[in-house]
Amino acid sequence: MLAARPLSLYASAICLWLASPILAISLSKCSSQDISLPDLPGVTKLSVTAERLENFHIVAEDANPERQYDVSLNFCNVTINYAHQGWRDNVQVTVWLPLKGWNGRLSGIGGAGLSSLWTDNRFAPAVSRGYAAVGTDAGHARNPIDATSWALDAAGNVNFFLVQNFFALSQNEAAIIAKKVIADLYGQGPRYSYWDGCSTGGRQGLMLAQRYPAAYDGILAGAPAINWATFVPGMYYPKFVMDQEGHQLSQCAFDAIRNATVKACDGLDGVEDGIISALDQCDFDPRSLVGKKFDCNGEAIKIAAKDAAIVQKFWDGPKQRDGSFMWYGMSKGVELKGLGGAPCTLAECAGVPFQIASDWIKLFVLQDPNLDLSTLSPEGYEAAVNLSVNAYRSVASNDNPDLTEFRQAGGKLLHWHGTDDQQIYAKGSENYYNKVEARHASVRDFYRFFFAPGVAHCGYGHGLLPEDPFSALIDWVEDGKAPDTLSAATADGSYRRNLCPYPQVPAYRGGDPAKASSFHCQDSYENPDLKDEL
Repeated sequence: MLAARPLSLYASAICLWLASPILAISLSKCSSQDISLPDLPGVTKLSVTAERLENFHIVAEDANPERQYDVSLNFCNVTINYAHQGWRDNVQVTVWLPLKGWNGRLSGIGGAGLSSLWTDNRFAPAVSRGYAAVGTDAGHARNPIDATSWALDAAGNVNFFLVQNFFALSQNEAAIIAKKVIADLYGQGPRYSYWDGCSTGGRQGLMLAQRYPAAYDGILAGAPAINWATFVPGMYYPKFVMDQEGHQLSQCAFDAIRNATVKACDGLDGVEDGIISALDQCDFDPRSLVGKKFDCNGEAIKIAAKDAAIVQKFWDGPKQRDGSFMWYGMSKGVELKGLGGAPCTLAECAGVPFQIASDWIKLFVLQDPNLDLSTLSPEGYEAAVNLSVNAYRSVASNDNPDLTEFRQAGGKLLHWHGTDDQQIYAKGSENYYNKVEARHASVRDFYRFFFAPGVAHCGYGHGLLPEDPFSALIDWVEDGKAPDTLSAATADGSYRRNLCPYPQVPAYRGGDPAKASSFHCQDSYENPDLKDEL
């Protein structure tokens, strides 16, 4: 057990800061000669480079939620390559350090999909705000949807060393390396360290809290890919259903069913805003639309019985052949785009599986890159899911609810998830939080979870995006101000609302539904007690 954060090489410098406010510090050095790799067991340094970059123009890309904007940066770009003895790997860690105005904080940058670190654009928001930023490629290509270059070794076996790097080891090593680089170049280590990631980046954040509780003071985990070994093969389920039915659901047919569902269930939370917020109360039956006609880009389509049956199976989710639970189904507000969709004309459809899911099953689970997954039988699909869970849950799923050491280390975890996430279904986040709460009665002292109604994966969609959850996390860590709500708005700013810490919901209490003041956090959408006060 950890009673406090352990001191390390850079801790003596941090101690000098403890009684002082955050200061803006300039970087006088940016040379590889001034940087040394910390002592890491079994690690060999391969190379260190440092480059001073000024007026560097880049499109900054926020992760939580996803946004883009142009910035111009002045920073020291440090790149360190190292290897684990006997692993035949080459891991690259990148650290960007502001030349002026460093605020004394480190921001760890999360990855996406099958990539431990996706794009350098994710560094830019942190550096533009005065943070030093760190990310690692975990020793493989920065490709979020395609793992063919690294999943299997020359003999066709899973490259388990790179699997370990990707799912756990490299993120902690990157944090240790970044803190040493900061101490070498600024003369003192970071006072606070934060993790910022969505999707795979959110999973990495939870992994750090569970396995390396001293790595970061605060963790922002958006739409985290928890339960990887289960939900990733579950992402293939929409394509599997269509193959089994011998019917490729068209985008138009799905959109017609989804739009009718939203219309039927939108008002269950007391306000019509184009979002199904009270999802658990929505019992719309897609079979009620069979035979009805809808417009599809100027042409009429008719909903077929198989269209309705397929959508219902999407909502129900995959099950074992005995009917028992395998994983959660698609939310009724979700759009099909980006997950097993069937881009097509009215004359011809061609179902396309989500590549992360198909790569996972073919490469990591069944170890056959040439396998035609459309030939999977129900027995074969069930076996693939079960094999994924049995082989990889302990390595990849990051679903351990015991956060005792993270709590004792003083860490704070802020977790949000859009209810209309089409890739990582939000029920998985709810399930994890409930398990943590069952183990930690005082869970909200260090961990808060927020649903974002109508928001798709990491911030897309039509819903209410959290506006600045990272600042809320800083206030919690540094000032002890726990987030009782998160301010949120639609992308165009026309609707505003405060998100509520689970299990509370933002219930309508009367007034202009476009204003946050018209909503209040309470236990249920059905509870009318606040309306009675108005």
